[in-house]
Amino acid sequence: MNTKWTRLIIPLLLLPGLAGLLYTFQRMDNSNIDTAEAPATLPRYTLSDAQLTRFDVDGGVSLYGQAETIDYFDDQSGRAQNLQLDLLDDDEKTWHVTAPAANLPSHQRRFMLEGPVVANGHWPDNGEAVAIHTDRLWIDPDRHEVDTDAPVELHSPLRNGNAVGLRSDWAEQTLQLLHNVHMIYTTRPHEAAH
Repeated sequence: MNTKWTRLIIPLLLLPGLAGLLYTFQRMDNSNIDTAEAPATLPRYTLSDAQLTRFDVDGGVSLYGQAETIDYFDDQSGRAQNLQLDLLDDDEKTWHVTAPAANLPSHQRRFMLEGPVVANGHWPDNGEAVAIHTDRLWIDPDRHEVDTDAPVELHSPLRNGNAVGLRSDWAEQTLQLLHNVHMIYTTRPHEAAH
């Protein structure tokens, strides 16, 4: 009788354990398993207090600059922080540009400043100082060009305005506002009297 009861009790005791195990496996199949996000790509190396010199296609210096840090990655791209740049033509400063960040795409010589970007230079028609504010600005040291498709604001003593998009060639000293240009001109007091 002991063996008969033993053969009957052991399967009855194992039955709830098997049911619990089956339930656990079923829950694992129906549940979403959260995986950790891929870690952010770490730079291959970082430069601190970096001095930048870029040359144009003719070998002339097209810009000097400083960056607080520049991180370079395995794909040969980079990310710079707190930049100050002087855009040059024939060793003369034409524009002084500051930005909190820059994206340096891999396998390209041009790079994008990310804002707020401030460019201080001069109007090409009268030489008056002008400050340009935008959220992003591409700089191409080979072609001596800056451009953006973002909104820009321009501030100077005799004219202020805004536009969407800008293109400038600092060697040729051109400045073109592209779309939705709005400008307010101010006359000097002695000009108004005449």
